[in-house]
Amino acid sequence: MRKTKKALLAFTVTVALSSAIAAPASAASYEVHSGDTLWKIAQDYGTSVSSLQSINGISGHLIYPGQTIETSRSSSAASSNTVAPQVKAQYESNSSSELVSIAKQYTGVPYVWGGSSPAGFDCSGYIYYVLNKAGYDVGRTNAAGYYNMATKVSNPQPGDLVFFSGTYKPGISHMGVYIGNGKMISANGGGVGIDSIYGPYWGDYFTGFGRL
Repeated sequence: MRKTKKALLAFTVTVALSSAIAAPASAASYEVHSGDTLWKIAQDYGTSVSSLQSINGISGHLIYPGQTIETSRSSSAASSNTVAPQVKAQYESNSSSELVSIAKQYTGVPYVWGGSSPAGFDCSGYIYYVLNKAGYDVGRTNAAGYYNMATKVSNPQPGDLVFFSGTYKPGISHMGVYIGNGKMISANGGGVGIDSIYGPYWGDYFTGFGRL
């Protein structure tokens, strides 16, 4: 009888250990709903947009209802719920071009200190407006605030942000949207327009690029 009990106990422990070893740690996941953005999901789950992009293999910002987003990295192999490559590529390519396209729609809008609407923009109000139009859920802050929020990059892509320091005060003082070929679009004293980042004026104050 004792041998039977010992054998049964040994079997139970073995099965329990086997189950624990066999079951990989699972990652938390979230199903995207209409109106969601990577920024909102990152805030809800206490992580960052760049972390969600890395975990899910997303380089852009566009997501769609029904898509499964892993909110933490699993210790097992990458989740099979990631977007199919051909679909993912479509959204990646659309993300930056959409932001640049929206930004260009407001070329010529006059500069208004503190402005954040098509009636008039200042530099950070312009960024706030076009980012939200493109689906980013970001709050209204100044250029320094967006600089602190962004992940710094040395290989900018169209749709990234570009920052400048000391244009009228110490520290980060101006920003724009990078549109490629060394150019940006921003709201400056002459209104919303396109300029060379490395030109004779902006090149003297250029600080770097950031990605949300």
